[in-house]
Amino acid sequence: MGSDTPEKELTAARKAAFTLVALAIPVLFFVLAEAILRLAGVGAEYPLFIANPQQPDYQLANPQVIKRFFGDPDDAPSMQIETVYFRTKKPANGLRIFVQGGSSAAGFPYGFGASLTGMLEQRLRRSFPEREIEVVNTAMSAVNSYTLLDFADEIIEQQPDAVLVYAGHNEYLGILGVGSNFLGGQSPAATRVYLKLRRLRLFQLLQGAFAGLAPGDAETTRRAARGGGGTMMSRVAAEQHIRYGSPLFDAGVSQFRHNLKALVQRYQEAGVPVYVGTLVSNEKGQPPFNSGLHPATDREQWHALYQSAQSEGTVAAAKALLALDDSSADALFLLGEAAWDAGEYDAARRAFQAARDHDELRFRAPGVFNDIIREAGARVVEAEDAVRVAAAHGIFDTDLVLEHVHPSLRGYFLLADAYYDALVADGVAGTATAAVDDEQAWLEVPVSEVDRIFSEYKIARITSHWPFSNAGKEPPLPPPDGVPAMLAQQLYRQTLDWVSVHKRLAAHYKSIGDSQAYAKIVLILADAFPFDAPALYHAGVALLELGRNRQALDYLHRSARRAPDELNALLAYSHALLLNGAPQQARQVLQRVLAIDPDNATALQALQQIDGS
Repeated sequence: MGSDTPEKELTAARKAAFTLVALAIPVLFFVLAEAILRLAGVGAEYPLFIANPQQPDYQLANPQVIKRFFGDPDDAPSMQIETVYFRTKKPANGLRIFVQGGSSAAGFPYGFGASLTGMLEQRLRRSFPEREIEVVNTAMSAVNSYTLLDFADEIIEQQPDAVLVYAGHNEYLGILGVGSNFLGGQSPAATRVYLKLRRLRLFQLLQGAFAGLAPGDAETTRRAARGGGGTMMSRVAAEQHIRYGSPLFDAGVSQFRHNLKALVQRYQEAGVPVYVGTLVSNEKGQPPFNSGLHPATDREQWHALYQSAQSEGTVAAAKALLALDDSSADALFLLGEAAWDAGEYDAARRAFQAARDHDELRFRAPGVFNDIIREAGARVVEAEDAVRVAAAHGIFDTDLVLEHVHPSLRGYFLLADAYYDALVADGVAGTATAAVDDEQAWLEVPVSEVDRIFSEYKIARITSHWPFSNAGKEPPLPPPDGVPAMLAQQLYRQTLDWVSVHKRLAAHYKSIGDSQAYAKIVLILADAFPFDAPALYHAGVALLELGRNRQALDYLHRSARRAPDELNALLAYSHALLLNGAPQQARQVLQRVLAIDPDNATALQALQQIDGS
C-alpha cells in the first residue's frame, strides 16, 4: 500500500500541473492579444499627464483625458482640464500640490486665476519665495468622484506634497453620475470595473464592436455628447426628477461616500496629505429648478394654495402650504423668502437649504454631502463656513455665488483662502517667510479685467438656457466701454485667444502708464508659462519698478536660468540680487555678462559699485 504513494503523488502533481497550464493558457492568450493590439496601435491610451512637446522638462494635464471614459472617444464632450505646466522632475526645493474637482474647483467662469490652483499658487509663491511652488490643476467641468478616484494613482506618481479636493456638485448629473446622460445609471461596483477595463486595448476593441458592453445607454450617451444646441447642463441631465430620499437619491449619496472614502484612503496609504473642502451653493439667489410633489398630494388644491401663499408672502401662508405637502422645494423656498422678509434669518437659512435639498434637478449637492466630507477621514477645510461669514445674515446669495454653484470672484477668494490657511497651519510648506495677509492677497488676485468681463458673458449665456430659462437665446453683447471690454468680446467671439488678448491688455496698460495694472497682467502671463524666459523677465522688471524686490528676484532668477545667455535677463537678475542684499551672487552674474560681452558698460559700472561699497 505504501508503494502506491509515490505513484499517487506523481499523478496528483501531474493533475496540478495540467490544471495550472489549463488556467494559464487563456491568461497568456489575453496577455498576448493585449500586447499585439498595443503594438498594432489598436485602441488608445489617455494618460492624465503628458509631456510638453515644446518644453520637454515640463508636462501638463492631457487635454484629451476625458476620452478615456467613453467607449467611442468621439462621444466625449468637448471639455478639458485647463492647462497648467509643471516640472517633469520635481525640483529639490519644490512644493507640489494637486487640485481635484469639478468646474467650481477649476474657477469657472473666470478661469485659471480664480481657481484654487491660480489663487493658491500666487499666494504661496509670495509666502514662500525660497521654494519653487507648483499648484497643478486636474479639475474640469461635469466630473465627479469616479473621475477623481480614477486620477489618483497618476497624481501620486507625481510626488505631491498635498492634494486638495473640492467636489460633490456633479455627483448626480456629472459623467458617470447616477442620473447622467454620460454613462450614468450603473452600480458603483460595475462602474469601477468598467473604468479599469477601459484601460485595456482588448476591451476597447470589443467595446467598439459591441457598444452595449459600456454602462448606460450608448446611443443616449452619443446623442447627449454630440448634441449641438444648448449648454453642457442641458445635455448631461438624463434624470431630471430625483426625489429626496428616493432610491436614486440614496444611490448618489452612497456613491459619493464610498468613492470619497476610497480616494482619501488611497492618498493616505501613499503618505500624501489630502484636504477636502465643504461645499458652497446658492441658497437665497437660486430658486429650485424642479420642484416635485408627493404622489398622494392633491395637485389642484396644492397649486391653488400655492398661488395664494405667493400673493400673501407670509411665513404662516408658507407653513400652511407645507402642511399640505412638506416635500415641495417651491414651498420650502417660499418659506425661506417669507422668513427673510420677516427678519427670521435662521429659519430662512434652514428653509432655503431644505429647498435646495428637495430640488429634484440635482445640479447642487445636498447638505448631507458636507456631512460625508467631514466623515471621510481627510483634513477637512471648512470652506462653507469661510465663505458664509461674508454672506448677509449667513445666507448664500448671488453676491457670493453667481448662479447655482459657481462662486463670485470674492467667493472664490474666500474659498481659496480657507485652503491656504489650512496648508499654512499644518506647515505643509514649512514656515512662511513673507506671509501675505488677506487684504493684500485680495488686491493681487490673478484675474484680469478681461477675465472678469468675459466671465459675465459666460454666465449670461448659461443662465439664458435651460434650466435657468426656457428662452434658449444667446444674449446680445453690450457695446464695449473700453479696451478691456473690447478684448473680452474678441475672446468671447474667439477672434483672439487668451494669450493674445492679455498681451494686448498689458501693452494697453503700459501705454497709459498704469504700472500696477501692467504688472498684474505680465505676472499672470508669467505664471501661466513658467518656462517662457521673456515672460518671466517682463514680470520681474515690472515688480522691480514697483519696489517688490523680493518677489522680482524669483521671476528674474527663473528667467536667467531659462535664458543663460540673454544679457538683459542677466543684468536685471544681478540688479535684483543687489537690491536683495546679495552682492557676491550679483558679482558672479555680472561676470557671466562680461564673459559674453566684455565691454558691457552696465556690468562694468555695477561691478565698480560693488567693489566700492
